[in-house]
Amino acid sequence: MNGITFNGKHSYTDFNLIMNSKKIGTPSKKKIKDSVPGMHSVYDFSTVASNGEIIYNQRAIEVRFTLICSSKAQLHSQLTQITQWLQESPQNQLIFDDIKDYYFIAEIENTIEPAEKNSVAEFTVKFIAEPFKTSVDFVGNDIWDTFNFETDYMQTLDFNVTSSLTVTIYNKGRLITPTININANMTIVIGGITYNLISGSNVIYGLKLQNGENIIVINGTGTISFVFKAVMI
Repeated sequence: MNGITFNGKHSYTDFNLIMNSKKIGTPSKKKIKDSVPGMHSVYDFSTVASNGEIIYNQRAIEVRFTLICSSKAQLHSQLTQITQWLQESPQNQLIFDDIKDYYFIAEIENTIEPAEKNSVAEFTVKFIAEPFKTSVDFVGNDIWDTFNFETDYMQTLDFNVTSSLTVTIYNKGRLITPTININANMTIVIGGITYNLISGSNVIYGLKLQNGENIIVINGTGTISFVFKAVMI
């Protein structure tokens, strides 16, 4: 039975909830505009602080459930547990069974108001989610069950370097800052910019993999790995 996993529990397996429908809204762009007297249109400052990257607002996700019980008492008991599960959870991973390779970071901010008839209740859960969904698995972990032949890339992100090596890394999602793990000091060149890396784990502000092909020149001797997840609208 299709459903959702939220805060470590499944809607059907743990609560016998039947998911009737879902509506996943797309995030709207976060716009900052100003006008000047005497000019047509407006100035758009939306991407000034983000170095040209489009910024988005949170998104709305609605899920419609039905709960069927054997008695009114059982219905109320189940609804109490369900409300506790959903409304007492802070922001958490929200995974749909039919989109199981991605998760949303979501939370319920409004109340849940079931419509009861005898021992049956129907209600809509309204999540407020962060604008993007994130892949459950790291890029490069080509797990056969979740690999999408239309959008995913079969690639390795672990390299042995002797002196210098040029590699190509593919990112199917939005701009993303990878974690770069190395066992010796190295430099990398990407987009014409040189970054110095020290032995260990490196997360460099401003270094972002673009959507699609990223050509990287690695200078040094040792092992290097790029760790990141796909982030999508």
